[in-house]
Amino acid sequence: MKINPDFLRDYGAVVKQFRRHEVIFQEGRVAFYYFQIESGLVKMVNQGEDHDFIQGIFTEGESFGEPPMLGEFPYPASAIAITDTHMLALPRKHFVEMLRDHFDIHLRFTMHMCQRVLSKAEALKTINLGHPEERILAVIDLLKTKLSKEQYCQDGHFVVPVTRQEIADMVGLRVETVIRKVNLLEEQGKLRVSDRKILRAYEEP
Repeated sequence: MKINPDFLRDYGAVVKQFRRHEVIFQEGRVAFYYFQIESGLVKMVNQGEDHDFIQGIFTEGESFGEPPMLGEFPYPASAIAITDTHMLALPRKHFVEMLRDHFDIHLRFTMHMCQRVLSKAEALKTINLGHPEERILAVIDLLKTKLSKEQYCQDGHFVVPVTRQEIADMVGLRVETVIRKVNLLEEQGKLRVSDRKILRAYEEP
């Protein structure tokens, strides 16, 4: 769900800019803001000693980190900019005020949260239970549906904007396994690799 940026500004939202790889907030910190991305990519990640686990990737028009913000509990994961990112940040008390003032936004926001829970559950089922190849394709296809075709299209293919390591972090595989399986999927014609970029064909109209 995208809330009109002008509407957010009317309630006190300010623009925040983050450079690539910059931490937006850290796991365990108290949540104070509603964040909505204007441009760029953000990942929610649990960072471990041996490897990271990426819970989700968010892009233009999307918000993230809402449950801890509304529930007033610490973030269960860190948020890190994958690319240079601009976003709007609205303090929690002003966000709650907006929901109280506008039931239509409150209802759409609640329905959006429910849909996100369903989508995440379906994606996690494939990512956790599928074969490595299925898990890799599931993540790529999830990104393909979320990200702008105009921005990420090359020769009729979706250009995957994350690294092989980040794919590994999303599906719980070693990066060496992802590299090997990407090569296998290319041999099977399910992916293309061009200048080290992974490409996945868009569905025919």
